[in-house]
Amino acid sequence: MRVFIRAVNRLMALLGAIASLLLIFLVLAMAYNVLARYAFSNSSIGLEELTWHCYAAVFLLGIPYALQSGAHVRVDLLFEKLPPRTQNLIDLIGTALFLIPTCLVVVWAGWQFTAAAYQLGVQPSSVSEFFSQLVSSGIGERSQDPGGLLNRWVIKGVIPLSFFFLLLAALSMLLERWLAFRDDNQLEAD
Repeated sequence: MRVFIRAVNRLMALLGAIASLLLIFLVLAMAYNVLARYAFSNSSIGLEELTWHCYAAVFLLGIPYALQSGAHVRVDLLFEKLPPRTQNLIDLIGTALFLIPTCLVVVWAGWQFTAAAYQLGVQPSSVSEFFSQLVSSGIGERSQDPGGLLNRWVIKGVIPLSFFFLLLAALSMLLERWLAFRDDNQLEAD
């Protein structure tokens, strides 16, 4: 169990680093687009859409990291005043009854959402055609704006992916809290 917990915690730290890098890219891309718009009267719809997608990815990939690092939102005013054993019990129940089922539903529904966006339009028949079409005409749903981004299924795929990572973080937290709760019970029995 502890090996799984450590592996998930390392993965969540990597997701946090990726979200941080995407945030830096987001700020630079937005600054460039604003400068190009107001200084040179030249703006890119594709770059603007890319910043939206980047923002979504930062947010979605940051959620599992926030759960793992304890930076998520909860009613800390009450929670912090409770004894550690009660805190562990609340986290166990909340994670098992609410967080894990929600993650499973969003992963399933998000996968359907992504698959539907991918299946729009002409589909590639080989791996080489996939990569060629991916960068040239796009696969599946694309932006309706002229100059917008292709391959909307990619950003839509971040939804189930991020909730899968959140599910892993929730399972890791559940195991951590279970071990802590079990250890507290053993201390009380001694």
